[in-house]
Amino acid sequence: MKVLVLHGSPRKNGSSDTLVKHFLQGLNANRRNKVKEFYANDVNVRPCQGCLTCAKLGNNTCAIEDDMQKIYSAFVDADLVVWATPMYWGYMTAQLKTILDRMEALACGPEENWKGKTFVVIITYHYHYQSTVAFFERITPFFGVKLHVILYHSLGKDGHGDVHVSKCKEKLEEAFTLGENLSAITHNDQG
Repeated sequence: MKVLVLHGSPRKNGSSDTLVKHFLQGLNANRRNKVKEFYANDVNVRPCQGCLTCAKLGNNTCAIEDDMQKIYSAFVDADLVVWATPMYWGYMTAQLKTILDRMEALACGPEENWKGKTFVVIITYHYHYQSTVAFFERITPFFGVKLHVILYHSLGKDGHGDVHVSKCKEKLEEAFTLGENLSAITHNDQG
């Protein structure tokens, strides 16, 4: 299986990255998958300019030449796409949103760019996550994408601070188990 991971957090090894790590361990428990990972904070991706070149040409062409071409290629090839992000002001990070906005070029292309894929959305949050989950719940049926969501409420019990997910064994197990289950489903579908 080909897997694309889009890390939205500007802080590496935080809770969202740790959940991704456990998910991938579960996914690879029974076999090896080809995984490509991009850290949104480290790639050179300009915001969408709304020029509509992608809509006019309809062939996955974006007028902007930057690191999105690598992400486009990995997305088209992927069977499974992981979107991992903490919530900032109730929404995914600006870095990941920039990548998501640039996916318009693939949305204007052939249906095969999306159909049959599985999305795993991993969200860490203090107060609100609903807007990002609602977005994915809206678009996935339209594109024929299967959706799985893992949520981790990282706010301390006293209402302050950020509790790293490494202190929450049940969430790490949830991520691992989802990976393991998706690997088994995909393996059974292919073999």
